[in-house]
Amino acid sequence: MERRVFETILRGDVQAFLGLVREDEGVIKSTVQGSLNTILHLTARFGHVGLAAEILKSRPEMVAAENERMETPLHEACREGRLEIVRLLLETDPWVVYKVNRDNESVLFVACERGRLNVVKQLLNYPWLLMLEMDGVTTSLHAAALAGHTEIVKELLVARQEFAWKKDLDGYTPLHLACSKGQFEIAKELLKLDPDLACLQDKEGRTPLHWSAIKGRINISDEMLSLSLEPVEMVTKHGETILHLGVKNNQYDLIRYLTERLDITRLVNMPDNDGNTILHLATSGKLTAMVTHLVKLGVNVNAINRKGYTALDVVVAVLN
Repeated sequence: MERRVFETILRGDVQAFLGLVREDEGVIKSTVQGSLNTILHLTARFGHVGLAAEILKSRPEMVAAENERMETPLHEACREGRLEIVRLLLETDPWVVYKVNRDNESVLFVACERGRLNVVKQLLNYPWLLMLEMDGVTTSLHAAALAGHTEIVKELLVARQEFAWKKDLDGYTPLHLACSKGQFEIAKELLKLDPDLACLQDKEGRTPLHWSAIKGRINISDEMLSLSLEPVEMVTKHGETILHLGVKNNQYDLIRYLTERLDITRLVNMPDNDGNTILHLATSGKLTAMVTHLVKLGVNVNAINRKGYTALDVVVAVLN
């Protein structure tokens, strides 16, 4: 694509663009080297409604043109939140709304990922968009939850609440992602829908509560535990409790909160699949404050792991 064509599109100068087309009709077929973005892709990205309308007047078929990522101009408009252009493109060809890109991402997915609430509301007028995701892996709800777009999550839960239970390739539900990223309001919305979402496990057996422990999300952990204590008893495939995960990731404040708020004496001395208690983990990680706190709790300092080591033995091994 020539520099002057690109600059004209960047400005959204309709008259200048028409002048370029009169000089050379091939201009309208220009693409950006590498990305293969057409002039309509760029116009949609920059949000020039008048220029987009002019292009579509002479070349309506360009609404379905795909770039190197197999994205149409509608993907660009949705990603950038260009609502007027979204409407214009859909008026030209409503079927383009169902095209997905090379990564199997729909226009709804990219809008959710970027937090384009008004665009999402517009796209939800096409219910088959959500049906496309039923057989897929990652949904638009996963994208919105991961990015922290609370209002979009609310809209999606109204439209297709069963997505709250859907797992991606790693076994993560939207609640797993919200807990991992510390998206408190989104976690609340999902738990309001069904508190049992806190018990769903990913491929490693980790629940959303486990992820809260890994990341030290005290507020989310408190919200989940105020609804049910059932997740506390769950362990990962490696036999790790929330305390194991909290200690392993040096989440001291979370460990203090859990041990002071809950009656979890049994968990304090529970071994994982390698026979390690949380004291073994704290000593091997040289977590002095954690060790001090755990000893004050009265943990069993003589517990032996599968290698035959007590927590003190682990300290000696680490120092050597």
